[in-house]
Amino acid sequence: MKKPALLIGILLICIGIAGVLRPMYIMTIGHHLLTPTRLHAVAALRIGIGLVLILAAPTSRAPNALRVLGALIFVVGVATAFMGVDRARVMLDWWSAQGPVFIRLPYCIAIAAGSFVTYAVTARQRSN
Repeated sequence: MKKPALLIGILLICIGIAGVLRPMYIMTIGHHLLTPTRLHAVAALRIGIGLVLILAAPTSRAPNALRVLGALIFVVGVATAFMGVDRARVMLDWWSAQGPVFIRLPYCIAIAAGSFVTYAVTARQRSN
């Protein structure tokens, strides 16, 4: 499970960087995901990411922290599944209406989370 978790960490970093550099482009993608089928696909993806992180935790450098992060992402995925398109649209519209610093903040958190996941699942280099 370390390799899928590493890919998730790298993906989070890439999404975070894209969001910091071009937040409105990522927001446009978010608006395109506002259909029931796509929203459920996003929910399934989040649930899957959470499970991968939970399963990768025992062999990581920070098992408890990785379990907590995985559980948090899993719960967000379950909440997304029950949210509904209308509520998701209201939340995304509200987020889009905030200032540029507030819009970029979650992307900075994604960079930090991705960096942590990448660090946690990579093996330490042994010095001889």
